[in-house]
Amino acid sequence: MAGAGKGGGCLMGWLPVYKREMRMLVRRIGGLGYLFSGLLFPIIYLLAFGWGLGESVQVAGGYIAFLAKGMLSITVMMNSFQQTVISISSARFYYRNFQTLRMSPVSEASLALGLTLAGMTRGVAAVLIIALAAWLFFGAAVLSLPGVAGLLLTSLCFGALGVAVGMSIKGQEQFSIVINFLITPMTFFCGSFFPVSNLPELVQSVVRYLPLSLSNQLLRLAGWDAGGLCSAAILLAMTAAIFMWSVHRIRNYSEF
Repeated sequence: MAGAGKGGGCLMGWLPVYKREMRMLVRRIGGLGYLFSGLLFPIIYLLAFGWGLGESVQVAGGYIAFLAKGMLSITVMMNSFQQTVISISSARFYYRNFQTLRMSPVSEASLALGLTLAGMTRGVAAVLIIALAAWLFFGAAVLSLPGVAGLLLTSLCFGALGVAVGMSIKGQEQFSIVINFLITPMTFFCGSFFPVSNLPELVQSVVRYLPLSLSNQLLRLAGWDAGGLCSAAILLAMTAAIFMWSVHRIRNYSEF
């Protein structure tokens, strides 16, 4: 069995995996598909809703700043999760070379960590561009200290989720199901475009503890308070649990 007998050693085993993913990112980054899904999509949403609604939507601090912070959370989610799943599923289904990576002398945890950190890097790199666009077009300064922590935790969380889902799906159609029933609902219901408090109470009780809602809560804090620390702790616990799931999926992976 591939990976049998691998222990938790080789603590730096994640680094070659991370470097491999970054080289692949550099090759893809100029492609129209990556450019549109990773960068142009959130910029178009930012401009369309920002120019179209502007200050007509009344929220604390102004709608432009509210929307800009929501687009940061969406951007980090999409790039950390979606690009990680695409990278893993391409290696599994198209290039058929993931098994080679799996058979390398790297522990399952190191492999999952390298892939997760690569997903985090994709998310953080994209979010910096969106933050720059928000500042250039609307003069919106969007990053506070809790917001930065929230984005980093969110990128880790969705990077780990991308590893787990990438190792679990059986084909492209299952990836589409995950996007339609998990990522898309979080995009629209987790407080990125309008406050979660506008939703029915039953819906609020569910969505306010989803990772993207926690990210938005942290992004909209000017400084740390008890609520922010609680949101960060929940997001960190979710990230740890999802990372353990990703390690489990890699440990039990087989192409046969």
